[in-house]
Amino acid sequence: MSEYSRSSATFKNYAISLGIVVGIVLVLAFVVSTRSGEHIPSVVYRPDAQLLREEADYPVAVPSAELEQEGWTPTSSRVGLEGPVEWKVGFATAEDSHAMLTQSDGAPDEVVEENVGGADRVGTVEVGGQEWEHYGSADLNALVLRGEGVTRIVSGPADMDELVHLAEGLEVDASGEEAGGGAAPEDGTESGNAGDGAEEGS
Repeated sequence: MSEYSRSSATFKNYAISLGIVVGIVLVLAFVVSTRSGEHIPSVVYRPDAQLLREEADYPVAVPSAELEQEGWTPTSSRVGLEGPVEWKVGFATAEDSHAMLTQSDGAPDEVVEENVGGADRVGTVEVGGQEWEHYGSADLNALVLRGEGVTRIVSGPADMDELVHLAEGLEVDASGEEAGGGAAPEDGTESGNAGDGAEEGS
């Protein structure tokens, strides 16, 4: 009788252990499937760009629509009209990092300090024929272009190649020329180089 009880107990323990293992496997499979199907929330930033065009006294630079075709996802967009007129639009990059475009008519040094504070100026980078200031720290890269009435900053933990790619694709439609060699804006206006009449690199 005792041998039968011992055998039943062994089988019961085995069944419990097997159930625990199966449960863990099912949980891991659920987590993996959830992550693989993860969807990054996106925003539509073109209306904010149009609002800025109507309110700002400077040429507005808009990221090229081709970025989204290349796997960039716009994740945030905010226009500020109280105080400095500015726009911030953030992206999840094609390499799963993050980058943000900021443009503002605030005092240039204050705009730079607010957006790249803690990073040191390490040189310049030529983008579309313009010299952008390059700031860097352990967890941030930034490109800064100070112009007539507007400071533009491309920043984030993304690699410099991606930040340069974002800067190259900026489309400025107020002066009729392109900011960084990108395609013409979708609204049919001419795009242009911000360095010719719109702004000068430092």
